[in-house]
Amino acid sequence: MKKIVTLAMLAVATMSASAQTTYNLFSPTDCDADGWLWLNTQEKIDKYVGTINEDGYTVDPNGKVIQMAFANINPDYTETYADPEAYGVDTQGNTILDEGVNKDECIKGAIVLAPASAMMATNGGCLVLNLPSCATIDLMLSSEARMLGRTLMLSSTNGIDNDNSTGENPWTGDTKSIYAKASVLGSLHGAGQWKWEGVESLNNGFNNDITFKSESPVYFALQNCHKYPIYVHAIRITTPKQETVGIQENIANKQERNAYYNLAGQRMTSPVKGINIIAGKKVIK
Repeated sequence: MKKIVTLAMLAVATMSASAQTTYNLFSPTDCDADGWLWLNTQEKIDKYVGTINEDGYTVDPNGKVIQMAFANINPDYTETYADPEAYGVDTQGNTILDEGVNKDECIKGAIVLAPASAMMATNGGCLVLNLPSCATIDLMLSSEARMLGRTLMLSSTNGIDNDNSTGENPWTGDTKSIYAKASVLGSLHGAGQWKWEGVESLNNGFNNDITFKSESPVYFALQNCHKYPIYVHAIRITTPKQETVGIQENIANKQERNAYYNLAGQRMTSPVKGINIIAGKKVIK
């Protein structure tokens, strides 16, 4: 009997040791009861959402935990943007502009990933996660068309659009495609709304040793590969250790957001085709 009890206690201790404690990356006061950060207020967007290093089209390791990347399509470079008033689609993929649609069934508040130049093109807008560590990644998405996309593991110096994998293993480069469903036969999901869980462990069936789970910084990207927008409504990230993000209420936020002007000096709500003057942390054409 003593031996059986001892073995049972050992089993319980082993199970407890193997059950890893994880922590929500975002402040509990910004999340719902299930740990989801819904992008439905300007305050939360200002606190957590920024842009990549747009000059190099790379993740900004010193930037916000959630970063946006434009569609890398010359000459338009369509913007990915965050808007607490943006409506996604209902469960059937209908937009609020479609006849008879109940607006309340469409999720409000999103990062809107810019469309690619064509179906299956790998040049659409990106959601980039600048993670200090990672245990799990879950995303709440919607789209009026089936969702075509790919997930990338980024380096801090290699461009999102430059998969520099080498050798027989196509996932040995600095920036590498981890999971792709941008084909006629496969999609991430159909049109409508989708709670995508377990994103951190995805692979193509060949790169089983690659994972976004990490005790140290790791950079994740979801790139739109369809000519329709993908709406990212909520994000849930857990980490293997307690991390602090969004507290530095943003030296960056205290600076003016990007403002757009034409050559006559008139302010515009967004860039247009042609030459634009963009004023923010710096002024560029």
